[in-house]
Amino acid sequence: MMSRDVGQLPDGWTLARVAEVAVADSAELLPLDTPVLLHLTADDRERVPVSLIIRVGGLCLACDDRDGQYLLGQLDDSGAISCWSSYGNDLAEALRAL
Repeated sequence: MMSRDVGQLPDGWTLARVAEVAVADSAELLPLDTPVLLHLTADDRERVPVSLIIRVGGLCLACDDRDGQYLLGQLDDSGAISCWSSYGNDLAEALRAL
């Protein structure tokens, strides 16, 4: 069975540190083939290429592979992550915004 690529946390980061900064019980990496959709308008969504997806509680942070911005969203019923906002390119700041 092939393992699915989950990307890598930035240098110096562990899942325990992610959970600590986000003030959460745990954090996990999700596979990079999970669809990530950014809501541009109520009727317009764009699929975003990502280099990292972290699930913390019921929310997800996905790192846009094009510009390094962390997008905030949640898993929807179809298994895609629907994102509604960018929280910059600093992982600690994005986690604190959760």
